This record gives sequence, structure tokens and C-alpha cells, in this order.
Amino acid sequence: MVEALKSAAREYWLEGHNIILLKGKEPLHKWSQWQTERQNEIDFEALPWSQADGFAIICGQQIHNGTYVAAIDFDVKNLPEKVVEKGRQALKFLPVTQMEQTPSGGLHYIYFSRVKPRSISAYHNECGLELLGEGKLCIMAPSQGYKRLNDNSPTEVENIEALFYEALEKAGVKIEKPSQAWFDQPELNGKPYRGKDPPCIQALLKGAREGLRNEYGIRLASYFINFKGYQPKTVREILKSWNKLNIPELPWREVDNIIKSAVQGRYVYGCSDPILKSKCEREKCPLAPKQIAKLLTPEERERAERLIEDPKLLDYVVQFGRHRLIGEDNTLLINFVVLCSGQTKYPISCILSGFSGSGKNESIKAIKPLIPPEWLFEFTTSTPEAVKYIPEEFAGTLVIYEIAGMESKTGTLGLRSVGEGESIETIFPVRDEETGKMMLGRHKTNARNFITTESELDIHADLYRRVLKVSLNHSDVLTRRVLAKKLRDAMLPEGLRKKLGLDVGSKLPYSEKDFQNALRLVDWNVEVVIFPPASLLKFEQLAVKKEQKVALRSQIERILNFIRVLAIIHQRQRTIIEGKEDGSKFVVAGVEDFERAMKILAPSIVETVSRLEKRQNEALELIENSTAEEFWDKNKLAQKLGVSTVTAAKILKTLANLGYLREIQATRPYSYELIQDREKPKQLVLLEEINEYKAFYEKELKTFLTRILSRCQNLQVRGVSLDLQAQVKEPGKIPLLGGERQGDKMPVTPNLSLFEQNKPGMLFDSERTSENEISKPTIKIEDSAIPALSHGDEEVISDKTGKGKMSNDKRKPENQISTLIGSDLGFFKLEVDEKQKLHESWISKVEGNRVYFRTGEVLFACLYCKDKTIYFANEADLQRHIRALHTGYPDNHAR
Repeated sequence: MVEALKSAAREYWLEGHNIILLKGKEPLHKWSQWQTERQNEIDFEALPWSQADGFAIICGQQIHNGTYVAAIDFDVKNLPEKVVEKGRQALKFLPVTQMEQTPSGGLHYIYFSRVKPRSISAYHNECGLELLGEGKLCIMAPSQGYKRLNDNSPTEVENIEALFYEALEKAGVKIEKPSQAWFDQPELNGKPYRGKDPPCIQALLKGAREGLRNEYGIRLASYFINFKGYQPKTVREILKSWNKLNIPELPWREVDNIIKSAVQGRYVYGCSDPILKSKCEREKCPLAPKQIAKLLTPEERERAERLIEDPKLLDYVVQFGRHRLIGEDNTLLINFVVLCSGQTKYPISCILSGFSGSGKNESIKAIKPLIPPEWLFEFTTSTPEAVKYIPEEFAGTLVIYEIAGMESKTGTLGLRSVGEGESIETIFPVRDEETGKMMLGRHKTNARNFITTESELDIHADLYRRVLKVSLNHSDVLTRRVLAKKLRDAMLPEGLRKKLGLDVGSKLPYSEKDFQNALRLVDWNVEVVIFPPASLLKFEQLAVKKEQKVALRSQIERILNFIRVLAIIHQRQRTIIEGKEDGSKFVVAGVEDFERAMKILAPSIVETVSRLEKRQNEALELIENSTAEEFWDKNKLAQKLGVSTVTAAKILKTLANLGYLREIQATRPYSYELIQDREKPKQLVLLEEINEYKAFYEKELKTFLTRILSRCQNLQVRGVSLDLQAQVKEPGKIPLLGGERQGDKMPVTPNLSLFEQNKPGMLFDSERTSENEISKPTIKIEDSAIPALSHGDEEVISDKTGKGKMSNDKRKPENQISTLIGSDLGFFKLEVDEKQKLHESWISKVEGNRVYFRTGEVLFACLYCKDKTIYFANEADLQRHIRALHTGYPDNHAR
């Protein structure tokens, strides 16, 4: 028996197989080394042959002919007849090869594969078939109980794994092929995962019964080594604890083999893997959020789609939020938009401030149930450095329930980066586990934005320009309303209200789950087109100090982003521009988005720009209404406002820092007096011209679609009126705007649209000017030829030498810029300037920018000056004017 066994084993050894001796089915010696090393003849002879009654070969090893050995194991023991029959059907679709029978009546099909095979046992309970690949032993005849059924040699195939899956499919077995990316998310490849273990992995860590131990083990080892980037010795400790929960435990050498197999095979498992899928809890999974939308039932998807298309979506948000917080409708909407913005290209960060107990945290918690949980990373307290080590794969909104713990130089720098929508990359020293040497580690935080609360009166100056500042209502009237609501709610506990159908959820047509599913279905990765009105330039009136005015340069972006996010939320009701080739999508923000954004943000804009929150405003109004010579200290202010002396002292200090009060340190306590000649923020009225903006918007949209987009054949537009769509598709039918009329022989300069003003050569919102260029003469004409022309407040005075002159005051850049702003605000004027008509009466012919006057003079007109036309004696002067006032690039010769 031993000689026959050894003789058969030698034949396999000569082909390049390593031989493992068995007693029953248990190996008689360690064999982990033979997975990576070749047995020589001395090793072969030294095996314990006298104790053996069988031998096995190691599957997945490359032999002398360059192929890898694999076996398909057909098990019939303790399986239902239906399962066994399905396995027999699958075997019929496999190539004929060497066949052997097992002691239980099962079969082994032996193959040589040119592609290294993995082990697959996930379908054993469905059809009794397993693929014995890398890391598995295959017992061979004439081992005890095993016998050859034919004289065939193993058939050589290209890929036994692919053939195995193909046979299963033909037999009617539903299969899931191996994933090419961990958890089916390619963006997770190439970087160690540092987040929370998904529920499927947590379930595998609870142990397994015989038959699944190896399957669980290889997935766990691959997850920790290939996905989380742990060292093998660290994973061995994890699997050591796991193995104690198995029934029965695996031999330690087998656990080590699993770890080595994971290292060498670099295995990847996705959400569609049968074993991981059986343990899936998608609602709790930190890795599956992008998959959830694909897994919705038809009913869930239908309700979510209906909610996205509902124009009252934001109204439902307010109704839902009122269940927990009343009197703060605007705050609820701001929170909702901010949390959604973290999924867009336009992230917005926000700081909620107010007295302790005013509802800052409650306003976030009131909206949070509507937001997909995977979009948020919440914490109540942390060290300043913690924000830098948030899991790299998280790309959503940080919810910080109190910013006080983050206040430090480094902590504020971290929030500054997040507030700008930028990632934080941190370097730190770390010891290499293998070599023991120190090396440089890196970690990247990809959080898009943050929302936090603050009880203090002032925040770090660096954060002001990067966030929206929102103060909660602390009025006595609201306090009484809140008290009354809580007393009413005490009569009907939440559970009882639900049973009686009185809770807020029963009154709304959509549930929390509907909101979460709807938000997951929204296409957040779109860009937005806005036609901003020039009235937004009035924001400058809110700024008093120089740093406040400079901060407006970035704060305007937060306001525009708010409009953009509103447009994305309502994109099903907006005009959409799509690229036919690349599938790119652009949403055109509507008048409704601008109007709603201004209504929601009006108090926040004033507070953000002026840096005066409600408590400070109340104190300032109180001080302003007092006698001019009156002095104030913390005790007096505390008594008047009904706040603590600590809060009163902070209010006075902040107002002094902002330049409203003068601090007198000679007194105890410090006293303060009003600075009488200070500049005050002007009242901001943003919606006074909304009807004019609607007319302006319609004109701009029409011009944008018919003039600009009609030139590009690779774009299609939907969500606009049919007649306008026809004009877009047929450029020849584009309506002529401004002064253009068909049949005119003498072209008249058209009124430039806001889109045209936004071209690089004609900046809409601001223009960089050179004082030297502005002070140069702008016109050269005879007094008697043409009356003096004006542009805003700038007068051009002609003399006999033809040199134009301006007064010193009107040469100042600030006056020039205010003139330009005044011109921009003139977009809303619907009537034609009477003086312009007078000037045109002197014109006999116009060719481009050449203007022929009835006096015989030929001058050059600036086509970019909107309200009043300026004429130049030669083209060089015209170009110098354009460079200085319309492009922001001063004339090189003027330097």
C-alpha cells in the first residue's frame, strides 16, 4: 500500500507538484512552506510515508509545463437531491478531463489552467460544486477511499475560473463574478481604508461553522491586508481572535495559509460577493452609500422620483423641521441647503450662533433625519488636530456640535481649508512595522464643508469670510411660543401621537426615508448657470471696515453657491443643457432660486458681512438711542439687555473691536462711548427690483440660448418653451436684439447683454483700473463740432488743442469705479437716455467702431461703454481706454 501510494505520488512530483501526506484527511506534516518553495528529492523522500494512507497536491501552484493545477469538487454528501441534480447538470458543460471518485461518492475534475485560479466555494449549497484553487489541497487516488474513473490526463484550459462560472450559469445557478474594486467602488482602490468596518465584515468577525471557515477567513484576511493596508502579523492577531469563535477552530497552519494566500493573491471582494451580500446591511454601511440608489425597490424609487419633481420640496423640509424647532424656518432651510451642498461642486460652510439653549444644535438635529446618513460625519467634541484625521474616503459634511474645542491655530487652519472646499493633507512621523525605521506618513481629509454651532459672540476672523454666519432668534416672544409647545407636547408623548396619527410625519406626503432616497437620486455633480443681477453689488454697502470689504470677494461666492445649490435641488423644474457626446449637464438657475435665496439669506448676509450678530445689534441700537455723551459699562448694559455681565462685557468688547465704540480703560470696569463719526452699514434691500429682475432674466436666458448655445451643435436644451427650443435648433431664426433691425444699412451698436458684459474683455462685477490710464485724455475734438459728452459723472472738456481734460476729483479711481458700477446698475433701465438720442442725431454713418459725424469728423467709439458713448480721436487712444477700463490690463507703454 505504501509503495503504491509513493509510486503514484512520485509521478505527480515529477510533473512539478509538491506532495502533502495525509492520515485520513489530516496532513501529517507542516506544508505552508511548500506553497512557495519547490520540494527537492530529499524533501520528498523525507516525508513520513510509513504513517500515510493518502496524499494531496497543492492547487493553484505552477508546475513544470507552466500551467496551474485546479480541481472542481462535486460533493453529494448531506445535500438535497435538487441541489445534487443541479450540480450534475453543471458538470455536463465542463470539458472532459481526468476524473476521480471521493469516498462519499463525489467527484474530482482535474484541470491545468493557464490563468492562476482562485478558490470558490460560495455555490456549494446551491449545486454542490466548489473550485479548488490557490491555497487548497486536492486529495488524489490511490489515497484511501479515492479511485480513478478514467485514463485521461488533466485537460489544459485557458481559465478554469471562467469555465466554472460559465457552467454554473448554464445550469441555472445565479452567480456573482469577482469584483474588480473593493465594494464595487473603484475610487476606493489604491489607498488604505481607515473608516469603520462595514456590517458584512463585522458579521464575518463573529466566527463561522465548519464549511465556511476558510471562506470567511480569506475575505477577512484580504479585507485587512489588501483593503485596509494592515501588516500580515497584525492581521494574524485579528484572525487569532476570530478563530476562537469558529466551530470548530481552524488549525493554526491553515490560518497562516489563508493570510499568505491573501498577500499573494491580492484578492478583491465587492458588494455582489455572495457571502458578503448575505451579511449586507446597507442602511448601516459606511461604504455602500453610492450603491444604495441602485438597490431601491421600484416603489421606493417611484416615491423618491415624485419628491424630487415636487416644487414644494423645501416647504416639506420646513414642515418636518418644525416638529422639533419652531420660529426658525430660515435656519432650517439654510441647514438643509448647507448639508446638501457638501455633495456638489459648490460646498457652503456655516456657523450657527446664539445663547446656550437657543436651539442651535436642535436646528441641525431637526433636519438631519432627512439627509442620507453617509453624507455626514458627526462629533460633539474633539481636539483641534482631530479634523485632520477624519477618514480619507469621507467626502461630505462635518457636523460639529460645538466649535469651541476646535479653536487653536492648527485647528482653525484645518477648518479654514474645509470651509474653502479644499482637502487637508497632513504629514507626520511614523515607524515602519517591518524595518523599525522612522518614515513620513501622510493623511488626507476630503471633507467638503462643515456646519457647527457657537455660543460665543465672535468667531475667529479667518473663518468669517469662509462661512455663512447665522444667529438664532432669542426673542421673548419666541421663548413663550416654545414653552407653550413643550407644554402641549407633554400631553401627548411621541409614541402616542404616532398611534393617533397626529405626528408630523403622518401629515406629510413623504417620509424621512423618501427624503433620503430622493436626495441620493439627485444628480449633484452638475454645474449651474446663473444670471446674477447687478443689484448684488449693493453688498458692499454693508461693509464698514477695509477687511470687511476685502472679505466680500469670497463671501459673494457663498451667496452664489446658495443659489446654485437651490437650482440643483430643483433641477427637475429648471432649464437643462446637456452635452450630446460626453453627457455633461448644466442647470440654469431660475428667478425662483434667486428670490428664495435672498429671502432666506437676507439676515445672514447682513450679519456675515457686517460681522454684527443679533445680540450685538440689539446692544448697538440701545447705545445709539441713548444720549450722545452717555458712557456704558458691562453692568449697565447687562441690566438693560437682561443678560449676564460676562455676556455684556463680550458684547462691548466686540463692538469696540469692530470700530463702533471707543474703549476707555482708565475706568473700572472699562467704560465705552459711541464713536459719533463712524461709518454705518447701509440698509440692504435685495428684492425691491424683483419684477425688473424677472424681465432681465427672461431676456438674458433668451439671449444665452439663442445666441450662444445655438452655435454649438453638441448641446441640447430641455425644460424651456417650445418656441424658444425651435430658435435654438434653427440659428437662422434668432431674434435680433437691441438696436439691430433687418434691412438696416447703417448698423447701430446693440445694447450689450449681461452675458456679453461677463466676457473677459468686459468684466461685469469689477474692473481693475490703472490711475495713470484713467488720468489720460480720452477725446480729441473741436468744441464747436460736437457738444461736450459725459459718461456718468465724468465730464470731458474739449479745448482748441483737442486735448480732453478732467478735474482732479474725477480722475480718482474710486470715482471712476463708482461710475462703472452706476453703469452696471443701469441694466434695469428700460427707457432710452434722451441725451443719447441727441448724440446720435449728430451721426451720419457708423461702420464698426468708426463714427462719421455730419461735421466731417471721423472718430472711434467705445462699444463697451454702456450708458454713454465715448469717442476717441484715434484708435490707439481707444485701445488704451479699453485696456484700462474694460479688460483690467493697463497699457504697457504707460509703465
